[in-house]
Parts: sequence; C-alpha cells; structure tokens
Amino acid sequence: RDGNEAQKENAAGALASLAYNDEKVAIAAAGGIEVLIALARDGTEIQKGGAALALSNMIEAAPGTHEGVVEAGGVAVLSSLTQEAGASDLCKFSAAIALVYLACTRPDLPADDTCLSLLLSQLDKPKEDGWRRDSINALLAL
Repeated sequence: RDGNEAQKENAAGALASLAYNDEKVAIAAAGGIEVLIALARDGTEIQKGGAALALSNMIEAAPGTHEGVVEAGGVAVLSSLTQEAGASDLCKFSAAIALVYLACTRPDLPADDTCLSLLLSQLDKPKEDGWRRDSINALLAL
C-alpha cells in the first residue's frame, strides 16, 4: 500500500509470481486482493499489468478468491482494463482471463464481448505461445 512507484511495480510483479506459485490463498488472507485491485485501478501501466496478472493467476487456480475479488469491486476494474487504450497487451489479456474465470463460477457475471474477443484473438498464435494456451483454457472453462 505504501512505497514509491518502483516499489509498487516490484510488489505487483512479485505478487503475480507468488499467485502463480501456490500462494493464492495466503495473498488473499493477507489483504492482497484489495491491494491488487487498487493497483489495477490507480497504478502505473506496469503496476496495472502486474496486478491484473496476479489477480488472473489467483482467480484461475483458486475459486475461493472469486468472492473477495467481486466484493472488492474487482469486476469493474478488470473490465475497464480490458478496454483501456493505454493498457499493455499483458494487462488486457490478464484482465480478460480473470473475468472469464470469474464468469465460470458466477453466472451473474457473464464474460463480455471484449473479453471474448481478446481471448479469441490469441488462437492464431503459435502453439508454444503461453497466452494462446491460457486463452484456450479460459474459453474451455466457459
């Protein structure tokens, strides 16, 4: 929550790595969801990308985090990231994947056309592209 911009960027990246490596529940329990949503909403481009990736990693693998993301206003923040002109591709795709996985467990949160378009755009990438694989997995989960 505190720190300069570079420290927040490093923290967002570290949380993205931790969320990918089995620390999802610990991040949520420590109040990390709210911090990540705040960074995704108000941070620099790098902070937003790291926060979106961390949220995506958490949501994909830990359905227990879904309610916390929804309650903290994460749906609106992630949805706006998918459409933000200045957002990086990493940020947009991470937000789209997070929203699709939320929609899988919350029928009241349908995946919107922007999310689906972003994920479908990855299907023509080379097979070894990680975003292609993640997009396919997210689409299949629907």
